[in-house]
Amino acid sequence: MHWLEEGPDDAPAVVLIHGLGGDAQFWGVEQAALARHFRVLAVDLRGSGLSPGTVEAFSIEDLARDIESMLDEAGISSTHVIGFSMGGVVAQALAVASPQRIDRLVLAATFAVVNPQARLFLQAIGSVYRDGLSARQLYELVLPWLFSVAFLDDSRSAPYLAYPDEQGEEQSRDDWLSLLAALLAFDGRARLSAIRAHTLIISGDEDCLAPLAGAEELAHGIHGSVLKIVAGGHLMNVESPDEFIGQIERFLSLHRQPALA
Repeated sequence: MHWLEEGPDDAPAVVLIHGLGGDAQFWGVEQAALARHFRVLAVDLRGSGLSPGTVEAFSIEDLARDIESMLDEAGISSTHVIGFSMGGVVAQALAVASPQRIDRLVLAATFAVVNPQARLFLQAIGSVYRDGLSARQLYELVLPWLFSVAFLDDSRSAPYLAYPDEQGEEQSRDDWLSLLAALLAFDGRARLSAIRAHTLIISGDEDCLAPLAGAEELAHGIHGSVLKIVAGGHLMNVESPDEFIGQIERFLSLHRQPALA
């Protein structure tokens, strides 16, 4: 498993888990901010970024086990975990499977199970992508679901709405579809009560892919969790970056011990 690491080696660890179609570089802004106080590891999930995919099918639980192996390789026994969208689903599976390794948990723009509306959309997207849709066309179809109406209507948002002309090495079609299949097969609702980590849930107030109802279900199921609502759509970290990272920093700072004099 490939990851990008930043911050002091002797600082508390934070693992960042991206969503479907993303990779470790999704976290560029957040990783730089958190690295002032933490050892931050942004992972490439299986079949994403520089982490190779597999021919055989896999589950969300398999992705969580990949991260456990990465923690072993990095020599990390305990860590905070921040998961975004599908990364939040992987983070839930990790928190259930290895409660002793997770200190604080942040679940952003995510859910315990894909809701029926988003499921129909993602199944349709997967079907047309399997039949030959290009990566650019896929991006253009998903784009309206990623941001709020106000953000889409703002001329200053144009750089975020265009498919990058210098797109690097693309994720393979098979890898993307395998990750989608794992996401759609996951239902963690019955296991939410098994999550013991102190948990912060962040939801965008206009998120269409992971609506507030899903965040409320997480908050209801995870004992003692805190729900915060941030302005924006699914990518509220892009629309409201200061508010998003501020919520995370405040939550993690509750744990951080002051340096010895």
